[in-house]
Amino acid sequence: MALLYMTFFASRSAAQKMVVTAPSPLTCGNPSDAVPLYWSTIPSVDVFYTTAITDITSVIRSDGYDFGGITCLVFTTQELSTVPLFHVYNGNDIDNFYTTSTTERDLALESGYTASPIAAYIYPSQICGSIPLYCIYTSIDTAHIYTTNVTERDAILALGGWTDEGITGYVLDYQSTCA
Repeated sequence: MALLYMTFFASRSAAQKMVVTAPSPLTCGNPSDAVPLYWSTIPSVDVFYTTAITDITSVIRSDGYDFGGITCLVFTTQELSTVPLFHVYNGNDIDNFYTTSTTERDLALESGYTASPIAAYIYPSQICGSIPLYCIYTSIDTAHIYTTNVTERDAILALGGWTDEGITGYVLDYQSTCA
């Protein structure tokens, strides 16, 4: 598998070294295998994400969630170049937390979260036409929100009380003609 690597050195500093990788098509998961990542919410309390519409139906019926829509497209099985999107849940704070980091997952588990099945598989870097999945967090309600929409992210951050936790990973746009 041939990858094109271009490395630019702006100075002697390793921190300023930039590596640009152009992946070959063989490094991408098959976009036709991607499925919707649905979301549902209890307003001002929690947001739940899943690829299984039966899970959405269950939390609506049993836990009082409202259906929100589709966040993006993800994979339900490991595809080329993807990593697990771990899901942990804190029942005391009613918070669903998703991360690709085993360290973050383990810290959450040590802090009282319980492990749930892997939510999906996503790209760890922006390749294959993927877009960022942003995470924002509030300690006021102990809630995480994930979005691919920069305008939505910025509007929530502008409300105050929310922290930008950066990019969780990279996903496919559900409005893309490729999907």
